[in-house]
Amino acid sequence: MSYLEGTIGYAIRRAQMAVFDDIFRAFGEHKITTAEFSVLAIVADNPGINQADLALSLGVERPRMVPIINRLEESGLASRLVDGQDGRTRRIHLTRQGEKLLEILKARFAEHQARMLKRLRAGTPDGILSDLWKLAGR
Repeated sequence: MSYLEGTIGYAIRRAQMAVFDDIFRAFGEHKITTAEFSVLAIVADNPGINQADLALSLGVERPRMVPIINRLEESGLASRLVDGQDGRTRRIHLTRQGEKLLEILKARFAEHQARMLKRLRAGTPDGILSDLWKLAGR
């Protein structure tokens, strides 16, 4: 494993696994995935966003949004409303229940992020995020 342990990609993947595992524990009884949390957060910041723009903002293919939005809708956390100008387009909104849950999850996520940042000794949180975004090509 010494070769892989010396590569950026492998280190990032293992770090991602640790981050996701901690998020899963932080969200606990709510059984919300990181993808669902991301959708809730983006919809909260962009009420009425359509599925195509939501997928674009997450960097995933549009069809991957359908099961996530279905689950959020079935759980009473989000709703899809028909666009008044284009009946083929659905606008996604959080329900009151979704807004309340997102508040709880954001607080837990902040605690999670603080735990993860404590593990890093190099740089500031802003610097670490900046470096990661550079790797992502932004």
